[in-house]
Amino acid sequence: MSYQFELALRQYIAAFDGNNNISPAKFRTRFDNLYHKDFNFLSKHGKTLTREEVYEREASKLANGTKVTLIHFRKIGLDCIDVKLGLVNGKEERTIRAVTTITDRQAVTSKEIDESPASNHFILTPTSAVMAAKCANAVYKWKEFGTFQTNM
Repeated sequence: MSYQFELALRQYIAAFDGNNNISPAKFRTRFDNLYHKDFNFLSKHGKTLTREEVYEREASKLANGTKVTLIHFRKIGLDCIDVKLGLVNGKEERTIRAVTTITDRQAVTSKEIDESPASNHFILTPTSAVMAAKCANAVYKWKEFGTFQTNM
């Protein structure tokens, strides 16, 4: 499942080449292929964004000519992916790291990991945040398995 998600992610990232030469319909299709209809995003500031709020934010990044590069893509658990992206918009450069839970080959929930030096008072803070998100993924998957009424 993570292979199809990685392909969808790479196609989505390819739209952010800094030129804004993709049609809105094609961008929406790539967004729909990547994000589940029940997707939510928990930012490092604690704010939860819905799928449509994420779409609006991403569409504005595309319109502004933001260039996105994939820094790393790591499978860290059962349908749990650690993704780090580099964003460049003009002279501004920053990275975003998120732990994402996938279901049906799409992202269903993502938690942003704060890697800024100001918030990390000791070296293990990003690692412990990733592990906490991984545990949340395990709980989510356990609940998901419990929804299917099959005896295997």
